[in-house]
Amino acid sequence: MELRNCMSLEKLPSKMRALRRLRIEYCPKIKGLTTQFAALKELEIRDYEGVESLEQISIESLESLSVYGCKNLGSLSQCLRALSNLTELYIEECPALEIEDFPALPITLSYFYLDNCPKIKSLPSQWHHLTSLQRLHIWDCQNIKCFRKGGLPPNLQILSIVGCENLKQPVTEWGLPNLTSLESLTIDGRSMGGEGEKEWFPSEEEDAWSLLFPSSLTSLDIYNMRNLERLSSGLPNHLSSLKQLGIYDCPKLRYLPEDGLPPSLQYLEILGCKILKDGCSKLTGHYWPLIQEIPSIYIEDVRIQ
Repeated sequence: MELRNCMSLEKLPSKMRALRRLRIEYCPKIKGLTTQFAALKELEIRDYEGVESLEQISIESLESLSVYGCKNLGSLSQCLRALSNLTELYIEECPALEIEDFPALPITLSYFYLDNCPKIKSLPSQWHHLTSLQRLHIWDCQNIKCFRKGGLPPNLQILSIVGCENLKQPVTEWGLPNLTSLESLTIDGRSMGGEGEKEWFPSEEEDAWSLLFPSSLTSLDIYNMRNLERLSSGLPNHLSSLKQLGIYDCPKLRYLPEDGLPPSLQYLEILGCKILKDGCSKLTGHYWPLIQEIPSIYIEDVRIQ
């Protein structure tokens, strides 16, 4: 069931016990979510000014909860952990959502997406107990300063941390090498823990990659490393399963690994790294012999192979 742009609707229908999916979008006069949904599996709340808290959501059958653009939402339910069937949680563009102590999440959760919530100051407690969590995305949450003690969820497969500019915990303390199931990693220079890229990002030492990233990675995207000048020669040896590499907005990057990139690489994209452009030019660039075996190559939005 979908309720969209219902400008005059003030309350939800009272008999909806068999409903499996509900989407509420821009229904400004509805106040609260008090209706009982005994069989509801998916709930999406979008651009809903009437919701100020999710305390009333205690639907045990719920498997997916999505909250988008609720500008008056100020708190989450402390009972989230009791949603024993919840596997997906999306919270996006909720500017008033101010959380000092993020409530614990259910151990059934497999996908957690947090985007553009600038007042959230902490991440969920008992983080390392979320053994079912496979996908974690945290974007543009400027007030998050550190991860919880105990490390990241241990069975992550996809991790994306972007735009968390006040994250004070160095990447070297994230425990990424312990995430032996991690396949995809997206990271940017604003979320590095207050350290310059030269201090922590692999540059000279052969084993630097193994100190930062698990060898299980098949996809790596690097954004906004404004001072990064080179990728170390340890890259092809450690990330031997890497299939996709994206390097974006690294204006000082001028050196690729002398031994080339991993032979497993199938896709390479370099954007916003203009110093590298000529060096990677097809046939004439001095790095061309190192990358010519990669099936798909995009340099500055131009496909060269």
